[in-house]
Amino acid sequence: MDVYRRNLMKGALMGSTLLTLGISPITTAAASAGKPGRLRLLLGSGAADAEFAAGARTAFAANARRAATGHDATSATDARGAQSGLEVMKLKDGLLNEYEKVAYLLETFRDTRWIAVMDDGSAAVFTELVRNAGGGLVSLGSHASSGEALVRGSAARVSGLRHVWAAASPSHAAGGILAARLVQSQRSFSIVENFFSTQGAEERGTANKFPPGFLAWRLEGAGSGHDPAYLYCAGVSPTDGCQLLGWDTTPAWIPVNQEPGLETAASGKRRSAFENDEPHASGWVEAVGYAVVAAALGAEAGHESCSARAHVYQSGGVKRGRPDKAGRFTSFVIDI
Repeated sequence: MDVYRRNLMKGALMGSTLLTLGISPITTAAASAGKPGRLRLLLGSGAADAEFAAGARTAFAANARRAATGHDATSATDARGAQSGLEVMKLKDGLLNEYEKVAYLLETFRDTRWIAVMDDGSAAVFTELVRNAGGGLVSLGSHASSGEALVRGSAARVSGLRHVWAAASPSHAAGGILAARLVQSQRSFSIVENFFSTQGAEERGTANKFPPGFLAWRLEGAGSGHDPAYLYCAGVSPTDGCQLLGWDTTPAWIPVNQEPGLETAASGKRRSAFENDEPHASGWVEAVGYAVVAAALGAEAGHESCSARAHVYQSGGVKRGRPDKAGRFTSFVIDI
């Protein structure tokens, strides 16, 4: 199955599911450009909550500092919201026991961008509550750790961390931010993002950027009406990367020239646009929390116009350790 047909089927499945539940993805340029007045974090996954919240707070604090010093184009409303701190609400007994509380929160706190993390069993219930509240989807992510790593020379190489996102548009993508942080841990991972709208930030003049150490590849649309797909690989060829992702390996991927002199993350000779002064997360769940919130706050991470984007990283050695404490969870970014 070619990458476009696969992405179309994924998009149709995700889109029809959301529309059946009454949740509309945000696809228009006007909606994509706007920011709500408040960001709130809802924790309902159990095992992943503490680490996800730690990463979320780090990203939120970094955004607050930029807003306070005027290093970005944050509006006065956003600056006031940043200074007031990130509101965190935790479900002590899980969503299934506290769904009435969640319904009340969603109905009460309007003009809010909700970041939510749920276990897989609670995700469907949360989606229904968002539908009832009239929410719009910004992004929906599935995150899993197999507890396994790359076995060198094996025909069936396994990516230890797997992330799959459906997002309103490339402007709301978190994959590049996450890849830049995960690569420091030397653990194999894959990140796939599919977009309801292909509109990126190129019309705002944002240059294509990608995490240090990754090579970029572009697959042009099959005929008119298709936006390109991008594949970012580190430690793996584009053909092997496609195989790991389950994408068709026959199309010809076109290399995208890196900026002259851009070095790998290990060399430390040059900073990437993805890098910042924030300490990198100690664990993969914390890294996801950081990436989701940074993207929700509008971090510039190279939002080229495309239909799909994937990052694949394979470590250079055999790494075997105990499975991660938090094996699976779902993330939401919802506007109410």
